[in-house]
Amino acid sequence: MERLTDKLVALLACLPALALAAGGAADAPVVVALLAAVISAAAGELARGWWRAAGAFALCLLGCALPPFAAVAGVAAYDLALVGGAAGGRARLLPAVAVLGPLACWATGALPATVALLALLGGVVGARMGDRAARLEAEVRARRRVRDELTATELSLARRNRELTEARDHEVALATLAERARIAREIHDNVGHLLTRGVVQVEALRVVGEGTPVAGGLAGVSDTLREALDEVRASVHDLRDDSCDLSVQARAAAERACAGTDVEVSCRVEAGEAPREVAACLLAVEREALSNALRHARDLTRVTVELVEHPALWRLTVTDDGAAPSGGEGEEAPGAGRGMGLASMEERVRALGGAFRAGRGPRGGWQVFASVPRGGAEGRGA
Repeated sequence: MERLTDKLVALLACLPALALAAGGAADAPVVVALLAAVISAAAGELARGWWRAAGAFALCLLGCALPPFAAVAGVAAYDLALVGGAAGGRARLLPAVAVLGPLACWATGALPATVALLALLGGVVGARMGDRAARLEAEVRARRRVRDELTATELSLARRNRELTEARDHEVALATLAERARIAREIHDNVGHLLTRGVVQVEALRVVGEGTPVAGGLAGVSDTLREALDEVRASVHDLRDDSCDLSVQARAAAERACAGTDVEVSCRVEAGEAPREVAACLLAVEREALSNALRHARDLTRVTVELVEHPALWRLTVTDDGAAPSGGEGEEAPGAGRGMGLASMEERVRALGGAFRAGRGPRGGWQVFASVPRGGAEGRGA
């Protein structure tokens, strides 16, 4: 809208020269020149790049032979300055083309000096306004570029911050689970053994003091110790169950497998707690699949692990981008047929009523797929 206003001002600046060139009469050449100037200005707004200057060049060429077209040089100068300012460099001299028409008509006597001077003045006004518009557009583009760069940087920092937060939470969860496992071991190895020894000693005293008044009291002590031992065992089992959280252990297994290699590992886990047998099965399959990929795939650069918990099942997919050796990836040794690793993985999954598949991935490489149904796993764990 601002450029249309500028072009209207440039056209108004050309009207005095156009009126003097026509001798005050609105004849056909004047009307045609005025319409040509309006069409050229509109075409410059619709076109892009150097095509913006096509109408302006046409006006300049017609202005060299027809005085009415020379009088509207300001409109042509505006578009030429706009295109030249956007291109930069020597292209900024393009508005000088607009002066050729008035000068040519004055040189041939088709325009008086006064009218030619007014036409040149209109060209100067149009060129100055076009140059200003070009500078404003350049500033707008620069601001947009800076805004886009800042937005990209902000998104990158937000993504990096999110990754760092997830990594921190992962490390905290891993450390928490490791500490729970350590506490479970300490309770089992120390407190559990002490309580067991206490139960044995009390039972021995009961046998020795059978038939004495003390035997009844020792029976109560034995029952209390057995109850305490059962509580300790339940606590140990609860702690060990917590230490097998899939979301933490799956990521830890992937990172440990690829540590010290140039292979990039991508791990997406959308699963929480699972029965111990399910967690043990899926983690074993993941470790074996990663080990096979690292040992057997050629030109391996990336491994992707996906472990997703669905309402009816758990799904594990391990995909690499490597090329299989001639013996076939996943074999324990060339010529060994279907290796022990694949057989072991399939047996683990089938034992829980799940499905297992290993073979070429959809985009090349090797893919191991395993799914364990929720009902079947829970039924076996009951």
